[in-house]
Amino acid sequence: MISKDIHILALQEISVRKQNALFMFKKFSHRFRFIFDNDPSSLRGCGVGFIIDRQFARHVSKSEGFKGRYLSITLSFRHFSMKIFNVYIKSKVTSADGQLIADLQAKLTTNLRLNDDQDIHSIVLSDFNLSYEKYRQKLLQGKSPSPQEAIFDKLDNEFHFVDVTALLESDASKFTTFDAAVGSSRIDYIWISPGVFNNILSHRISVVDSFTTDHKLVSASLLMPNLSQHRSPTNHKTVFNFKDMSTEQWDEYQKYVELRFTHYNDKLKPTEVNSKWTSIKLAIQDASRYKNAENEYLIPQRTCSFRGSHRIHFSPLYEKLRTILKCIKACRKALKRPSYEFSDLYKESVEIAISYDTTLTVPFASDSTFNVIKLMELKDILTIEYNNDLRESQLQKIKEATIIRESNLDGNQGKVIKSVMEHEVRSIVLDKVIDTDPTTNVDVLLTNPKDIKRKVNDHFQHAAQSVNEPKIIPQEWSDIFEPKHDIDASIYDELMAPSSLEELEAHIHKLPVGKAAGPSRIHNEFIKHLPVSLKSALLDLINDIFIHQQFPVDWNFANLYPIPKPKPWCCIDQGEVISPLLWCIYFDPLLTKLEQMQKGYKISDGSTSIHVPSKAYMDDTTIITDSKENLEVLLTAADSFFELASIKINYDKVELLLRNDSAYDASPINLSFGDKIISIVPKSPKENIRILGVYFNVARCPKYNLRLIRDEIINFTSMIKKKDVTDKIIRFAATAPNIIITNSFFYGLINLYQRQLEEKITSFMIQINNPGLLGIITNLRLNNIQHVLSLLRSPLFGLTTDDFTQYRRFKTQKQLMKRVKKSHLVNLIFLLQEHELSISESPPQIPSRDDNISISFDFERGTNNNTLKPVFAAIDDRDQVSFHAFKLGN
Repeated sequence: MISKDIHILALQEISVRKQNALFMFKKFSHRFRFIFDNDPSSLRGCGVGFIIDRQFARHVSKSEGFKGRYLSITLSFRHFSMKIFNVYIKSKVTSADGQLIADLQAKLTTNLRLNDDQDIHSIVLSDFNLSYEKYRQKLLQGKSPSPQEAIFDKLDNEFHFVDVTALLESDASKFTTFDAAVGSSRIDYIWISPGVFNNILSHRISVVDSFTTDHKLVSASLLMPNLSQHRSPTNHKTVFNFKDMSTEQWDEYQKYVELRFTHYNDKLKPTEVNSKWTSIKLAIQDASRYKNAENEYLIPQRTCSFRGSHRIHFSPLYEKLRTILKCIKACRKALKRPSYEFSDLYKESVEIAISYDTTLTVPFASDSTFNVIKLMELKDILTIEYNNDLRESQLQKIKEATIIRESNLDGNQGKVIKSVMEHEVRSIVLDKVIDTDPTTNVDVLLTNPKDIKRKVNDHFQHAAQSVNEPKIIPQEWSDIFEPKHDIDASIYDELMAPSSLEELEAHIHKLPVGKAAGPSRIHNEFIKHLPVSLKSALLDLINDIFIHQQFPVDWNFANLYPIPKPKPWCCIDQGEVISPLLWCIYFDPLLTKLEQMQKGYKISDGSTSIHVPSKAYMDDTTIITDSKENLEVLLTAADSFFELASIKINYDKVELLLRNDSAYDASPINLSFGDKIISIVPKSPKENIRILGVYFNVARCPKYNLRLIRDEIINFTSMIKKKDVTDKIIRFAATAPNIIITNSFFYGLINLYQRQLEEKITSFMIQINNPGLLGIITNLRLNNIQHVLSLLRSPLFGLTTDDFTQYRRFKTQKQLMKRVKKSHLVNLIFLLQEHELSISESPPQIPSRDDNISISFDFERGTNNNTLKPVFAAIDDRDQVSFHAFKLGN
């Protein structure tokens, strides 16, 4: 079961009693549950049983056995129940066998009828010792089936069960499940009820190699959407590489999917939407798993496994270390309890020791002279190696993160901004839920992750459900919903006309690619490449849905992911047009009714007056009036419309503002909201309310908005202030007169680091060339640096770090050197040298102010073709340097 990933296994002809089974399988009781039934008084061939994985065993609410040849288990889940039957009926030899067969068939059919009445799904795992193909052949020849074959007639015609093998295989007669000297045939079956066969994923008949038997293993895999909260913690998903598909492969896909669709159409003979969708779904799923003659998938794919949302991958060294630690613990237990067995664990430790050229001297796990010292030595070796491996892994991750950060600086500045600005990575974590028990009306705190997932899933499925039924329009709304006589009614004639194949193909062409599939596991790429026959079948299904107003059951299932908004959402533009438009059309009758009632607030100025009863955008509605009586009249009309349109109102989010701020009273006010009375505490005149992203209050006090702006500025400046200087931030900025803060909108125009370098060097040039006070101060500072360092010429020419070390032995001079070295001008000179911008004294004669001296320049062009500005200098007789900068063109 473990190797073949089987969760429920049915066994027959095993002659094992319940008491013996508990002893025989004691070693695996932590993983599986065992249910058996046997009749000691019966002849050979009796004995049936189930071996059930623990994740399903917890749902077994009832088991029932009958004469050692019939065993049923009932699985109870939150939304449905299922009954699995394990039936073995031997072939008739004597009259007593005939009576036993009749009793078993009667027992099975009685329970199947009972399940049908109670809407319980059923699965029959059976060995009838009868051939279904021979039974079908008799019917085709006009012959009557035998009494033993009557079970096939009941499963086929009365209960409408489906034989999984006959459904999924093109020719079931070619398959055998029983091989013996007398011949081979198919006598082992899996029959499933109509409510289950829509969830069939795969089917397999394989040879059993674990023990000796003349039967084969018949297995089926089912999709159980309602059991998602009880799945194994290890999840699997299939990733399709559609980009690697060639035209020839897509042509082969179309041929195979059409072949499988024809097969399912012949088997199911679909007449309603569920069976039609099942034929299309199974055909596409089969094509997605199809392998060619070279045993390669037609559609390139790979299967990924992950545990929860974050799969932790342990290194092999860590697993070995855990094994040794477990073995050491087991050794110490064995010294106290000689009967303690851990031979498998000890064998693994011996294999690990051999791989490290270390021998364990204990020959057997049952020996009482365990050499724990050797195991401790092996543990120390593994610990040292694991720590080295961990350190290398950390360094590798740091290196990868550094490379990613450098690449983001050029190609994804948004991530850099989020890192610098310390944007919070928001996620929704549901770790506690309060549930109200409907029977006791007591609040219960749920902390179990499985219970939380179940409750959240149930909430989103049923919280806003409304009944889709014909509406009886009340008398007060009849004039609003009457057709407009000035509109030609013929424009709606083709609205409900059946869709055409051209329309369907146009919509399929617009489907996006590269999107995740839902529970059906059908990607848009599969639909885009369907052959014409399947597109016609899909069109027929869609038209049936419009005609009968019924969706396939599978379409009610979906994957629900709570996704937080990336930032506080303050705007009203949702990024698309159709939703606001549809909502306006849907909500327009209410707005029209409120306008006709003339109970709103009137704004007048001289000869102009405006009547405003309400304003609305999407689901945000504001009703404005001048008195409580008029407000209740408008609310009554709104409640009538909400009930007519099946709109649910959250009364806890209703807010009340009073225009007269001088007469404010904090006591609750009771308002008639249709046939309900709601109690609302009015907003304080200075308390802000947000409508459509705008904050305002009755007293028109701006303090709240000012506080929001101030908090945003404080948050921004506090993050900038505490950020450490890194190799990606311009150095020496702390000593500069100003810090450059670049607007985030400029990141797509020029590289940030180059922009900072250009600004720094350009500012330095302006500072030196300034003819006013700034230039004089700069010249004085340069002369002071030259004097302190005892330089023969201006520090602009050839300043080096050695100039700061020649007076290190003098304490006072040393402190002075530190201050000079940190000066802004010195750091800017070194910044020029670092980027290979230097000043030369050629020609040797002192030039006039109008002459220019070229500076050597060697700087690599940036990725966006923006380069540093080459600098030219001129020196006059007063040792004043004039610099000119320009930007090098392409």
